[in-house]
Amino acid sequence: MDPISMNSYNVSNLLRISGLATGLDTDSMVQQLMKAASIPLDKLEQQKQWYQWQQEDLRDINTQLMSLRNDIVFKLKLQGTFMAKTVASSNPSVATATAGVNAVNGTYTISVTQLAQAATTASTDKIGAATKNSDGTYTYNTLNNTGNDIYLYLKGLDGTNKQIVIKNGATINDVVAAINAQTNATGVIATYDPGLDRLFLVSNFTGANSKIDFSGTTDSTAQNFLTSILKLDPNILNAGGITGQDAEFTFNNVPMTSSTNNVTVAGINITLTGTSNSTTTITVSTDVDKIYNTIKSFVDTYNDIITKINTKLTEKRYYDYPPLTSEQKQAMKDSDITLWEQKARSGDLANDETLMRVYYSMRNDISSTISGAGSLSSIGITTGQWYEGGKLYIDETKLRDAIATNPQLVMNIFTGTSTSQGIAQQLYDTLNSGIDAITQKAGSTTQLYDTSFIGNRIREIDDRIAQMQDYLNNLEQRYYAQFTQLEMYVSQMNSQSAWLSQQIGVMGK
Repeated sequence: MDPISMNSYNVSNLLRISGLATGLDTDSMVQQLMKAASIPLDKLEQQKQWYQWQQEDLRDINTQLMSLRNDIVFKLKLQGTFMAKTVASSNPSVATATAGVNAVNGTYTISVTQLAQAATTASTDKIGAATKNSDGTYTYNTLNNTGNDIYLYLKGLDGTNKQIVIKNGATINDVVAAINAQTNATGVIATYDPGLDRLFLVSNFTGANSKIDFSGTTDSTAQNFLTSILKLDPNILNAGGITGQDAEFTFNNVPMTSSTNNVTVAGINITLTGTSNSTTTITVSTDVDKIYNTIKSFVDTYNDIITKINTKLTEKRYYDYPPLTSEQKQAMKDSDITLWEQKARSGDLANDETLMRVYYSMRNDISSTISGAGSLSSIGITTGQWYEGGKLYIDETKLRDAIATNPQLVMNIFTGTSTSQGIAQQLYDTLNSGIDAITQKAGSTTQLYDTSFIGNRIREIDDRIAQMQDYLNNLEQRYYAQFTQLEMYVSQMNSQSAWLSQQIGVMGK
């Protein structure tokens, strides 16, 4: 089944005499001689291709093993994966919630009487800071016409007054910029809406400790600027100014307060969204869907890789279909090449010892029983028939029931107990060692220099190919030199024969 080929090698351009005297087809004869001589080179290139196929397939399997380990098995090692919670609120307009892994399943009550708010104030009327033009733009008017700068004092977060300078001739934009220049120190943000013609001040955090306090502004001109020009609430000049408020609520009838509307109680992260005279219930339960889907994703991915490994280990090898050389491919159609190489590549990892160790170790981990917890079969995950090569099957009803009624047991099977490693940890360790073993054999695309077993073998074959090509080049030159010499001898003999014939002819006259 091996198509005839002649491997390539460098041919020097020599001065050759091709059959002028002998009438021999020298090129054809040399080609036939070289075809026989190049058979060892064909074998070397076929060996190299075989190793390259093994390397590619092992690296591909290793990539899948790494994905299984990093993306899925690692999650199954973590207890938090099996402690996922789902939360339902009877009235999302009052409170919504999510649950951390430490939240206890159950129903909780919450009543919200007051939401946390930031300190805020605004102009009580239009302040004449901007005039709208016919084209829709605004012209900003001067607010400080006193002829002097105005000094405002706003209480800072550290309890000291922060100076805000309103320059003479300032517009509302200048006022906003001056206030916001101190936001980091005061926590107060200013904005102006030209359509409403009002200035808005708001604290950048909520709670009773948020405030807008200009009580340090004692100059009458400055006070007048705040209350008459900007038309802000005069309370901002009082001690303490205008303050925000804390959230007030009860959780399971326990009164609580919070400076924000995001609170965490008993492992439940609650967002207060509104107030109500009625009680809202929050129900925390095991997120069966999320846990089930995580396990199912593991089983699906595990099945893909275990099936692929089993297929490669048991794949038939077709010895009558060796790898094609480049010359052989040139003489074939693409479709024929594809069909040939499907046969030629088949069985490249059949009974591979490294892959077999990984395969059986993975299956052994999956079938193990965890002391004090049980096995995968006890929660509805079983192994198929022997001829399926270790494929797993899920009894969805049984697994979902186990997650819902005894999530701790499910978690222990995967993560382990005080006396036994869980299946996920065992499998994680197996994948680590297996990935390392395959890398040592086939290398990795991320390595700058491939020192693997197969990588070294390919380099050795490359060296032998280079030596063989040099040998064939020299051999071809020698063949042509020999045929050239033969042509010269025959030519000389022909010349001598012609001379003798001429002499005999002369003597006969």
